[in-house]
Parts: sequence; C-alpha cells; structure tokens
Amino acid sequence: MTAREDAAVIMAGVSGVLSHGPGVAFSTKGPGLASATNGMASAALDRLPALLISEAFGEKELEFLSHQVFSQTDLIKPLLQKGRGSLLAPTIIAVENWLEQSSMVPAAMFPSSPDLQAQINHTHEPQARITPAILDIGPAKQLLDDAKSPVVVIGLEAARSICTSELREFVTQLGAPVLCTYMAKGCVADSNPHFAGLFTGGAIEQDCMNSADLIVLIGLDPVELIRKPWAYTSPTLDLCERIYDPHYLTPTVRVAGPLAITLHTLAKTISASTWQTDIIANFKASFIRGMEEGGSAELSSASVVKAVRDHFSGTPRLAVDAGAHMFSACAFWPAKAPNDLLISNGLASMGFAVPAAIAAALHDPERGAIAITGDGGFLMCLGELKTAAETKANITIVVFNDGCLSLIDAKREDRQMPDLGLSWTPPDFASVARGFGFKAWLINDPSELDAALGEAAQSTGPRLVDIRIDSSGYREQLRALRG
Repeated sequence: MTAREDAAVIMAGVSGVLSHGPGVAFSTKGPGLASATNGMASAALDRLPALLISEAFGEKELEFLSHQVFSQTDLIKPLLQKGRGSLLAPTIIAVENWLEQSSMVPAAMFPSSPDLQAQINHTHEPQARITPAILDIGPAKQLLDDAKSPVVVIGLEAARSICTSELREFVTQLGAPVLCTYMAKGCVADSNPHFAGLFTGGAIEQDCMNSADLIVLIGLDPVELIRKPWAYTSPTLDLCERIYDPHYLTPTVRVAGPLAITLHTLAKTISASTWQTDIIANFKASFIRGMEEGGSAELSSASVVKAVRDHFSGTPRLAVDAGAHMFSACAFWPAKAPNDLLISNGLASMGFAVPAAIAAALHDPERGAIAITGDGGFLMCLGELKTAAETKANITIVVFNDGCLSLIDAKREDRQMPDLGLSWTPPDFASVARGFGFKAWLINDPSELDAALGEAAQSTGPRLVDIRIDSSGYREQLRALRG
C-alpha cells in the first residue's frame, strides 16, 4: 500500500519492466484516480507496462451525484494515447488480449462494483500469434557495407526488448562506437570497448557523432530526445520495433520489426568497420572529462556519485530522479545490463526514483536498490518512506540536499530572470527517515561521507543518506553537456 497513487503506478510499471510482464496498480475512483495521473503519464511516456484499475461510478449514482465526479475516461485516455496504451473493458477477454500483444503498453480499466464482484468464467481462447513478416534487410545491409565509420545509438526500445545477446553480437561484429541513451544504459556494458558514452542530444557527444559516415539507430524512441532539432546530416539507418510520428528525423533506411530478429540477421552479413579501439576509448574519455566539469568539490554531485559507486561494490540497481544530479548519476554509475539504471526520461518526472527503487528492491531483494534523488523530488514522494519501511525494502535513498531546484534555477539565471523562490532552508531528511524506522545519516562535511556510506553499504533494509551537496558546479557541467 503506497502513500500516493502515482507512486503505485510507477512501482507497477517498473515491476513490469523488470519481470518482462505487466504490473498492476489499484486506486479509488475520483481523487484517487486524479492522484494517479502523473504515474500514468510516466507509464505512457516512459513506456512502462502498467495496468491501472480504478472503480467506475455507477449509473444509479450518477443520477444524483456530483461529489468527486468527473469523466475518468476523459482524464486518462489522452495519457494512454501518448503511450499507445489501451482503455480496457472490465472483462477477462480484454485483459488477455492486452497481455498477448507483442510489446507491452500501459492500460487502464474502470470496472463497476458489480464487475468487481462477478464470477470469472475462464473460457477465453488465446489469439493466434502472428508470425512476423520476413524483414527486407537489403537496403540496410547496403548502407552498412558502404559505411567505413558508422556510429551506433542505442535507445529505449532495446532496453524494453529481450534482445541483449543479439544487440551485443551486432555491436561486436560492427566494431563501431556505441552511445546509449539514459534509459538504454547497460544494453552495452560500460566496460565494453565499444561503449563511447551517453547520447544526450547535446554537445558532449558531437565529436563522436560528427565522425560518423552512417548513424545507426537501434531502438531509439524519440520520446527520450531533448527539445532540440536533430543536429546531424549523416545518413541514418533506423532499426526499430515501432514507427513513431512525429519523429526528429526521416531516416535514410528504416527496418521496423522485432529487434532481436533484425540484429541477428544483420550481424550474420555485415563486415567490421574501420574504427580503432583507441579512438573509441578517446571518445569515452572525452565524455567522462566533460561530465567531470564543475565536479572538483568534495561534495559535488560527481564526487558523491563516485563515492556511492565505490562503496556499494555489489552494484545494486540505481533509480535516478529528474534534476541536475541525474547527469552525474547516469555518467558515473556502472551498468552491465539493461535496466541496471532506472530513470524517467520520457516524461522526465521528479518523484520517480524512490518508488522505482522500492519496486526494484522488492523485485530482487538480495541485490537491493539505490535511489538518487534531489531534495525537490524527494519532497514529492516523502510518504513513500512508509512504503519502504512497511515492506522492509532493501533500499538506500541518497538525497542530494542543496535546498534548491538547481536545474530550474540554472535555467532561470541563464535567462536573467529574478529569483523565483526556487530555494529553501534544507530540511533534515535523516531525522524524518529515522522517524519511519530507517537507518539514516546526515552529511554536513566531506569528512563524514566515507564512514556513512560504508555503514550504509554494510547494512540491509531501508536506509537514507542525507548529503548537503555542493551545487556550485552544476552550471559548468550542464554547459559541457548541452553546450
């Protein structure tokens, strides 16, 4: 039982991603459903397979009732449409048809009270699986054959599909630099010699991208890209499972179909590029140097993420909230497999990291999870401390506490706008967490950091580390990242 309904939907969606199936969340009608809408927006734009069930108002009620009443379908339907989701009838046939889709999408259902009490007669025959059409890879193969220095960009679809072995086979055969979006981090391990950094849509990867004579997009969902036009003129090969409109570009060639089949078929026919591993290593080193800009302070975001990484050597899953801290977290946290890092980068919602980390910890209790969140995002889901405590989740929440919405404030300063009240006196989150039964540490000085992280890493159950972060370097880092 979560404190808020939006957190329940996020937890359901993350559970679905990690289990390669659907997650289910329940809310009350009226205000409960309204509270769930940010979770449904996340499910839609972060492509989370969550089913939200909320009771409908009865027809007899609506003859006299206006208290808490609004059109629930009108509220949820536009969000579902953004994720190609479904509004399901309250029948087992509708649910099973939703489950049998080739790729999971979010859904919502509004059963009436009689629907919830009805006996289930399970006589539904599963739909026949549609055999995928034979893919025409000829034009794609020709582009790859003609290219000498291709660059690969891996996106969200590759992380949501079970195609990791085929993807890595393709990357090894092509021998080209690989950039992963935030949500695809780990599809190719950070330690892989072809990994050249993250694809952010900004300036930091432009040297690598501008060196390409062909850009190979693998599962790149345009929902992840920032609000800037596509900056590159090289030919593009788009290997995807779904075609999205609008998109940032019209590819030279597109192959739409199951990524595992596409990549395996192409890997058997392509030749290696002319890239040398030392050149790819230089791209990665340049990316790391850029992300370290502004990070020299002992309690900078970069320094703290590296310290957390070094202490938690078992490498729990990491869930990251939106905000300035996310850049260091995504850059310096090591990922070996898809979904080692969980982040909202379609909706880019604050308040995501804590419920996502709780879901990840409950999915794999031995591995556990870490949530890295800013103080602003943490304030949005403070009630989920109760959820972590009641479930005894093996979770460590690391709060980057600078008393400010730093990313928004940096943009405010760039636009020379007056102070908009984006800062406050930093709360003592450690004391709040102890009130819920957490083990908790408050870090005011760099000398306290290693001991606290060491104790947290050796503990189990719910833990929180409240760090008074030095935010002075965010502007330099953001400039290196986005230009």
